[in-house]
Amino acid sequence: MILKGNTRANGSDLATHLLNSYDNERIELAEMRGTIADDLHGGFAEIEAIAAGTRATKPFYSLSINPGEPLTREQYFEAIDAIETRLGLTGQPRAVLFHVKDGREHAHAVWSRIDGVQMQAVHMAHDRRKLCDMACRLADKFGHELPDGLKAWRDKTGFEKQALEPSFADAAMQARTGTSPEDRRAEISALYQASDSAAAFRQALEEKGYVLAKGDRRAFVVVDRQGNVHSLSRYLKGVNRKELQARMAGIDVNGLPSVDQAKQEALARAAAAEDRAREQRTREQAEKARDQQAQREREAAQQRTDLSGDHARRRAELRQEEQELLTLQQSERLVLHAAQDTEAGGLLFRVRSAVSDLIERTPGLRSVLSHITARTGLDPRERHTLERDALSRRHDREKQAMAGRSRALEKIEQRERNSLERDLRRENALALIAERALMQQQQQGWRATDPRLLEDDGLATAFNAAAQGADDGDDGDDTRTAKKSWKARADGFGSRRSRKRGFGHRRDDE
Repeated sequence: MILKGNTRANGSDLATHLLNSYDNERIELAEMRGTIADDLHGGFAEIEAIAAGTRATKPFYSLSINPGEPLTREQYFEAIDAIETRLGLTGQPRAVLFHVKDGREHAHAVWSRIDGVQMQAVHMAHDRRKLCDMACRLADKFGHELPDGLKAWRDKTGFEKQALEPSFADAAMQARTGTSPEDRRAEISALYQASDSAAAFRQALEEKGYVLAKGDRRAFVVVDRQGNVHSLSRYLKGVNRKELQARMAGIDVNGLPSVDQAKQEALARAAAAEDRAREQRTREQAEKARDQQAQREREAAQQRTDLSGDHARRRAELRQEEQELLTLQQSERLVLHAAQDTEAGGLLFRVRSAVSDLIERTPGLRSVLSHITARTGLDPRERHTLERDALSRRHDREKQAMAGRSRALEKIEQRERNSLERDLRRENALALIAERALMQQQQQGWRATDPRLLEDDGLATAFNAAAQGADDGDDGDDTRTAKKSWKARADGFGSRRSRKRGFGHRRDDE
């Protein structure tokens, strides 16, 4: 069982992220506790409104629960309650959601850190350590196998991570580019190990599309082909800071480009590489590339259409709920009006109204009995007014809640459209990378047809030697001067440009 938690701000964005159905196969809001609103956006807005009365900048604590084996709902809530107690969030407002992604179910729990009585945030000290302890305890309780890192934590032994632990930013970057942090780390580490100096390492990075730059908080950072910034020390496996400083001592940090300059340079290089690849395409490759691009565009258009259909269906469902709500509110107003009209026609209603009017008209009675009539509700007409006002306020709240749901749905739809476009851009980028790699392999295969092509004028030298040897073999007189090369003799005869291309030999009669 893996538990990841952190404090968060911007409840609207968090709610939109948790309700993004494009990145999840199924979403279920299982619990909404401690808020008036029963939806995620409304509940998080209430928490932020309370947090506005404090100095807390991150009023949420978000937790993800990824079990190694399936859990029942009772086990999930048992684990959430135990974690809540361990973190000191007992009784705080919370939301619990279940996601199914890539066929695996996991849970999210979000708590409010704001204590509404004390009007201060719950301090989340050492929450990572507490989560590690709870992960070991819950895995033992449910009979799950622990990962190697948590086994080392339980046994209090040292553990060196073999793979990078991706952050939320790394996960978002991988979704955009299609390259995992571990793959990028392996590539940069291989370039570092194959280089014998800082200059060679910098050159190797540039050949792979990276740009070495001066970081704002770190001495060295690398900018990838898409303009993303990465810490160099983090992406070098098995290299400590002291060794890195010694290796990179030959490079003047102040002479490196800034992060913004490196981003522009990396993007310019990527665009230039794409232009070169486009120019180097043969006619068949260009036609194939156009066909593949057209196929991707058709698939993208179909995906956009499917997503728009899902959005239209949800919009229709929301409009149906809104129409049902308006119909229900209209019926409630009619029922209340009919009930009040029926009561107003009764004898007791007329008597109480007449007595109330008499007290109100008589100053002496009003001065003695006004406070009694106000407390007892003697005048039924005032009660009718209060009933109508209460019903109207409730209807206004319901309409506002429905409008809030509509705004939340707009945010979710925009997030889903952005996710779709992100995936389409990533697929196009990966397709272009694969195409360039295939072209490089084909070019290497063409060069490998004759090893003399790898040398400058290697084939020409061999041809001249063979031609000279053939001429020498026709005549056995070794005293005469050496024959000119075929190129020199062709220049002597003269040449002309052919109608199609290349050079043609000038005949004697021309």
